[in-house]
Amino acid sequence: MAKRRGSDSRCCDPGGGALTWRDYEEKTHPSLVSLNAWLAQLAPFARAHELGEIDELMEAAAQGQLWDSADETTPIKPIREDPEIFELRRTSLSKKLRFYHGEPVEMPAHLVRLHRHIKDGKSSQQIEIEHAAKRYDDGRQSSWG
Repeated sequence: MAKRRGSDSRCCDPGGGALTWRDYEEKTHPSLVSLNAWLAQLAPFARAHELGEIDELMEAAAQGQLWDSADETTPIKPIREDPEIFELRRTSLSKKLRFYHGEPVEMPAHLVRLHRHIKDGKSSQQIEIEHAAKRYDDGRQSSWG
């Protein structure tokens, strides 16, 4: 099997038409709460700037305008194959932010938000990825809530 690339994502296909984000995050998950708390403690201008940058990343993904640079700076990377999950990346000030989403075959016009967090190490990141995979599996079983 060929190695997966970020360019395999719908987020890298501008000819695929505009996609719609569907939210399936667990709002009370400690990592998401922590990310939101970090953003909330920023000075108003800095917070508005960072939220704008995140919105721009999400909009570019929904428009199929991302690219896989095939290095550590790539804004998109496949992180799991079964279920297939992609990671959107952004460095915000000193924090590495990670946004996980799925692209279910049964929802060809959607990207499904699964989880997000501040990266703080490889071992804890695997726990975050497993949580995203569980959200994907749970969503698929419930027909995405």
